[in-house]
Amino acid sequence: MKDFSTLENENKEKHHFYIIGKNERALISKLEKHLKFYTLRFKKKFTGKEIIFDVPNNMLSNAGLVLSKQYESKNIYFKVRKINFLPKNIKNRASKKFYLAQCSGIEEPKDYPIQIANAIQSSFSEPFTIDLVSIVRQTVPKIEILVHGKKYEIIGGFGYKGALTFEKVVYRDLVTSKKVIKYGVTLILPSSEKEQKYNDEILEIIDKYCTELIPYRSTRFEIAKRLLYPETMQSDETLDEGDGEEQPE
Repeated sequence: MKDFSTLENENKEKHHFYIIGKNERALISKLEKHLKFYTLRFKKKFTGKEIIFDVPNNMLSNAGLVLSKQYESKNIYFKVRKINFLPKNIKNRASKKFYLAQCSGIEEPKDYPIQIANAIQSSFSEPFTIDLVSIVRQTVPKIEILVHGKKYEIIGGFGYKGALTFEKVVYRDLVTSKKVIKYGVTLILPSSEKEQKYNDEILEIIDKYCTELIPYRSTRFEIAKRLLYPETMQSDETLDEGDGEEQPE
């Protein structure tokens, strides 16, 4: 296991939507009709999984820190990110992230308390007065987020490339086994200034013609908390659009 890399900011412009009706083919047809100067091309199916860890009293998540184990393709790694709690009118809410090099399927954060404690400390400008190493050693798995998806490339002139993913996301409380399913779409666009006009064009078409897409700015972690623990959350965002489907065990 290697040490954490440099703290990274998200380098893509991402827009998230709930989808009403789950009709992937209809949405693709609509986009192909109105995105006249772009090509949508199916690329691949994908799956991903994230296990969120915290101490029993949820001290890390209450501080805006998400400690998780990420499963992507054949790679498994730990991730620490600090959520930026910004006003709703702010366009991007990119989180700051630390990635730990590839680990095994059975390892947990408590197996690397010093590296993870260093990453948590580096997320803040002021030093902690508590023993972070001890805190990390007490973490347990709390939430599982499982994603099944399809990815489409958006290709335009002058080398423009974006992506559109359709996602079925299963949120599970690992303590109670409560499970809720959400369906959504993520639009992944280049973040450079020279391509912003193309991004705006695509977003304008989606806003005008794709009424089945309802935008949201919450992270998956925030959505998981609202869906799995509604009695403890005072939501600032409606979940009625394509709302979660609770599944009995």
